[in-house]
Amino acid sequence: MASKAILPYYSKVAQVAQDYYAPTAILQGSISEYTPNGIPVATLYVFLSRVDPWANGEFQPDTPEQTQSYIKSVYKNMIVAKKVQQIDVAGVIARVDWTYGTVYDFYQDNVDMLALDAFGGNVYNFYVKNKYNQYWKCLWNNGGGTARDEPYFTPATYGQNNNIYTSNIDGYKWKYMFTVNTGDANKFQDSVWSPVALGAVSTSTTPNPLQPINPSLPVGYGGVEVINVTNSGHSYGLGNTYLHISGDGTGLDATAYIYVPTGEIVDIVVNNPGQNYTWANITIYVNDGGTANGATAIAPISPTAGHGSDPSSELGCHNFMITSKFEGSDINGVVPTNIEYRQLGVLINPSANDTLQIINEVPQYFPANSDIYTVYTQIPVIPGSGSFINDEIIFQGASNLSDAENLVYANTLGTTSSGFIGTVLNFDSTNNVINVINTVGTVSPSLPVYGSTSGTIRTVSPNGATLPVIIPFSGYISYIENRTGITRSADGIEQFKIVLGY
Repeated sequence: MASKAILPYYSKVAQVAQDYYAPTAILQGSISEYTPNGIPVATLYVFLSRVDPWANGEFQPDTPEQTQSYIKSVYKNMIVAKKVQQIDVAGVIARVDWTYGTVYDFYQDNVDMLALDAFGGNVYNFYVKNKYNQYWKCLWNNGGGTARDEPYFTPATYGQNNNIYTSNIDGYKWKYMFTVNTGDANKFQDSVWSPVALGAVSTSTTPNPLQPINPSLPVGYGGVEVINVTNSGHSYGLGNTYLHISGDGTGLDATAYIYVPTGEIVDIVVNNPGQNYTWANITIYVNDGGTANGATAIAPISPTAGHGSDPSSELGCHNFMITSKFEGSDINGVVPTNIEYRQLGVLINPSANDTLQIINEVPQYFPANSDIYTVYTQIPVIPGSGSFINDEIIFQGASNLSDAENLVYANTLGTTSSGFIGTVLNFDSTNNVINVINTVGTVSPSLPVYGSTSGTIRTVSPNGATLPVIIPFSGYISYIENRTGITRSADGIEQFKIVLGY
């Protein structure tokens, strides 16, 4: 049995909305604060990873892979994971600045306005951002004319004419959608992306509230918000020209009037969009038997609930941006500042020892929820001479070999029969602590640890190593980005903008 199916664009918008609200979906504490199966919608973390140089040179990062071995290597090389708060997430759309002389596409209800090209870009250029960070949707382009009048409104004119800007310069009609506030423009807006209001409520933007003629009536399936003249005709007069709107609207009929200054129909102005329309046809006629003829018009029906009611779906939001800032040693001084790293990514729902709960006498771990976690192992060593250096391999040697013989193992084989090996993230010489990633095996207390490059030998403290609170290999890596080396410093700030799409 043959079948055909489509995944509508709204499914992508819904997924973006879920990711947007995910950071506020749970609170640390009771199992009742989780979803019924004990798993929250999501906790998101941005992680930093990998100190080793790239095999093909510093300016040729490896291409990330989907193989299990590669994913595991990313886990093993993680350094730190910082929680993403809701204020750090926004739905984003492609930024389109209004540009003089451009021909913009206009909204049509029988055209897939959200179609994407082979590169994921918009096929139809039907919305713009003006110089005031106001977003407008094009409802008419004057039959394919060039745009010469930038749409805008001042606060005093908000809500007039149902927030439609009709230009008497270029004939374009624009519908106001929302305004990006200054703070979030600075945080989420760049040369490619801009934040968009998600649904009726958003902290990132000022959405356009619906303003029907009668606010007590529901907006319904859609309305006739514009009527566009496709042929002006000739020989029409102000007193003998009439308009008929036929359609399936119920509850409140759409009404409009004709503007006929010189015998041609220049415009049709909607003064009541009506309600519950899924289609409408426009008929223009004269009632005196005159020779006027030729005028035609179209009435694209608005989306459900009206233009501007849901900017994210109307403008095709299928991406969201995560911003994350690592500043100095960050929270509680856990991010080393004398390192160089080459990888970052997004980790969803990792588990952590600090979320352990005893439920019905059974221990259960839940997704991590602290603001920041170290993902490196801390090995305290007894004071001595020499210092371990960043990126070098360290290991604990075999007990039947001398220190010199164990160092030969480190330099030639990079492994040992003792079962522990790792990569130095950095060495805290003040507190005599080696921070290590990419570990294999278990650190044995009170035994020597060897540096393969520096030749340093130190004895591990009797208390042994401190393991990460976050549970290794837990959660789902949803994004990996390989970069040239980024050098951290005590007074440095790294601001990342990560865009994920569906």
